[in-house]
Amino acid sequence: MALNRILFGPPGTGKTYATIEAALEVLDPDFLTEQRLNSSADDDLRLALKTRVDELDREGRIRFVTFHQSFSYEDFIEGLRASSNEDGQLEYAVEPGVFKRLCDQARTSSANAGTSSNPRIWKISINGSWGSPELTYCLAHGEARIGWVEAGDMSAEKMTPYYDQLGSNNKSTLTAFAKEIQPGDILVCIHSAELISAVGVVTGNYRYEASPPSIVREYPHVLPVNWLYRDLKLSVLPLNGEKSFTQKTVYPLDRFNWSDLLGYLNKSDAKPISPFEQTNEVRKPHVLVIDEINRGNISRIFGELISLIEPSKRERLDAESSEAMSVQLPYSKKPFSVPDNVYLIGTMNTADRSLASMDIALRRRFNFIEMPPEPDLLEGIFVNEGADATLETGLDIKQLLITLNKRIEVLLDRDHCLGHAYFLPLRNEPSLGLLASIFRQQILPLLQEYFFEDWQRIHWVLNDHNKEEDDEKFVQEVTIDFLQLFGKKGPVDSRTQRWQLNERAFGRLQAYLAIGEVAR
Repeated sequence: MALNRILFGPPGTGKTYATIEAALEVLDPDFLTEQRLNSSADDDLRLALKTRVDELDREGRIRFVTFHQSFSYEDFIEGLRASSNEDGQLEYAVEPGVFKRLCDQARTSSANAGTSSNPRIWKISINGSWGSPELTYCLAHGEARIGWVEAGDMSAEKMTPYYDQLGSNNKSTLTAFAKEIQPGDILVCIHSAELISAVGVVTGNYRYEASPPSIVREYPHVLPVNWLYRDLKLSVLPLNGEKSFTQKTVYPLDRFNWSDLLGYLNKSDAKPISPFEQTNEVRKPHVLVIDEINRGNISRIFGELISLIEPSKRERLDAESSEAMSVQLPYSKKPFSVPDNVYLIGTMNTADRSLASMDIALRRRFNFIEMPPEPDLLEGIFVNEGADATLETGLDIKQLLITLNKRIEVLLDRDHCLGHAYFLPLRNEPSLGLLASIFRQQILPLLQEYFFEDWQRIHWVLNDHNKEEDDEKFVQEVTIDFLQLFGKKGPVDSRTQRWQLNERAFGRLQAYLAIGEVAR
């Protein structure tokens, strides 16, 4: 299935409606197939699919966004957001956009490493930098340890006098290690002030060993850890805003998250001790639905990421890819790539003439799926008057749509046809009143926009020029008496045709029937 798709067509062809099924084809194809087979009515199918999509939305596996002229790179990828800290000072934090958040979720949900859903990242140094016997012991035995023997058990109700006289940095280190680090959090063990040596996930709660093994007898505070990566020697600077580690033994690393770290490890060809990535068959896909994708400034929104969404440039989470690419994001300065389990589904209204043509760079990276009007979906819908409303006589809505679209295609082009969705409400209520409402509030305004208020061509589309009765004409020509309106010294008649809508025609069934009656 294509990673990048765009559903395109005229207004009213069900593009947004179809994104629900397109997303479920990716996220839960078995459920979609089952519902298509077992749902007795379209409304029941739609409700079941919408309920399932809402569940996937809560899981973070599908996101919806609509592009518009003000939508920007900062909304889509990342940008600076102003906020006030506890002291009332204005700060500018880097906030991820909708696409980056989805990529982060897709990357980490596909890594079955035992982490929590949103793990915190912690720096730890075990007896200084790389090479100490205590660190070697911890890596071999699946542990993380720190000293301060005389501080005693940090889980006790009352702290020791030794703990009370410690400085604030030492107290916060002990408190963080014993009480703040939670199972599922990530530990980053240092090799030096700039290098990462090991990465692990905390697998249990803190404990205090009164009599630890001799090699770590000065390190009684213990956390069980599954060390995923060892012997790395990777610089932390690209992830940490070009900042080195500080001397403090334990503290949170808030400049990057687990997804950033995992993507950096993959990009650096770091291999876990034992594979923890899920197999391709059970990896969870994620979908971003972009409605009205052609209404945004594509170059501004995607920026340098336009190349990263190509299938060959995606980050492979289950295998190596020689063409995989990453870029350094401009605000956070972190490396970023797009996982290959992120799917993009866009919709594009071909009649939106207010914007320039689709960015050619985006066209090359998406599969385009046309969604033309489908008059066959209106089969069996007839509109009559009075008590005969249920009889299959009178106005055939399917044929009405075919006739209108043939004329629009000749007078304008096929990108500006009318979609079948405008007339679908008539399936449940085939009344003249509803048809009049559809024509007056939707069809006529759309034709005005299509033809730039050229009422002559609207006149032709509706076949008003062939109708004999004036009350059947939706658009009537108006004669202006310039002498009476402006006087002798006023403007003279320029003989330009002038038009007005005939409100009476919308309530007459014959006015609609006559749309297809061409005089020979």
